[in-house]
Amino acid sequence: MKERVLVRKVTDLARDVAEALDFLEQDFRGLRVWVKPNLLGAHPPERGINTNPELLRQVVRQLKARGATQVRVTDNPGMSLSGSVAAFLAPTGVIEASEGCFCSPADSPVSMPLKSRFVPEVCVSGLMREVDLLLNLPVFKTHGLTLITGAIKNLFGVVVGAQKSQLHARCPGMTEFSELVVDIYQALPRPVLHIMDALRGMDGQNGPASGRLLNIGRLLASRNGVALDSVMTMMAGKRPDYVPMLRIAGNRNLGPTEPEDIEVSGDFEAIRGFRMPSSQLGRFAGAASGVYRLLTRNPRVDQKNCNSCRDCAEKCPVQAIQLNPELVIDRARCVRCFCCVEVCPERAMLIPSLHRSIWHNLVGR
Repeated sequence: MKERVLVRKVTDLARDVAEALDFLEQDFRGLRVWVKPNLLGAHPPERGINTNPELLRQVVRQLKARGATQVRVTDNPGMSLSGSVAAFLAPTGVIEASEGCFCSPADSPVSMPLKSRFVPEVCVSGLMREVDLLLNLPVFKTHGLTLITGAIKNLFGVVVGAQKSQLHARCPGMTEFSELVVDIYQALPRPVLHIMDALRGMDGQNGPASGRLLNIGRLLASRNGVALDSVMTMMAGKRPDYVPMLRIAGNRNLGPTEPEDIEVSGDFEAIRGFRMPSSQLGRFAGAASGVYRLLTRNPRVDQKNCNSCRDCAEKCPVQAIQLNPELVIDRARCVRCFCCVEVCPERAMLIPSLHRSIWHNLVGR
């Protein structure tokens, strides 16, 4: 039986969210639901980085109307925090849009065992043991390391605390980190449903925070995250097997990646001119010599935009970034996980083009 994916051009958000929930064929009566948006940082809605707050508002309202006994909204932001998560995320609009359902992701964390060659377990939000299912709300964006940051990658956000950085350090390459993300997706102990925010999207090699903002105007929905990400990739103009994360998930029979095995309903249309990152972008992360060193793309800083906030230095899993007094990246330490690009609030951290990277590597800058 084919996995089904809905692609709907949004003309009335409330009505289209209702259609997406109907499409999921889930009776929510009596269920405790964790709504898992993509909340990368304290970015305003117009940046298109986080899940759209109005989409989140409609999801929360309609889950309550459909009889869910408890709706909880939370995610782990990518940046280091000194105060409450709610205060930090207030500029995003998601706290107000959660209509009293937002909670801290780090309360009473629990261990989740993995069948992984990298780590035997990860620490996840304690909310995992308090809900019956997750409703995943990823955003249609590219990602410098995993190429896309759709349904599967958004669930990496169930991991709490500093362990996310530790996992990046342990799995610096594109293939290794993609495998770990699939390990976590596969280990989730609760069912997961998916509605993807493609009202706006982001493309280019500097996604998921500093790419080009696109008006896509669609919602996607599916009961299967692999099928959903495969359709997302096809909308981006690539076959699903272009994305290592999807190749790994498909080989594990976690969902279909062949177009003929997916039933797509609604308003599917490839996005003209969509810019996917190169599949070579993170392949040589951690490589030490020869042609590999020449081809690696090291993140670079635009000093004009840098405000010395230290978010990138605090997020770097291998402590490769220092302010001395300007921001400096230790190329020998850098594992090219692009966490710095992901968390920079000023878009000062960038992934250069392949040609520019080769030049920088040749001249040693």
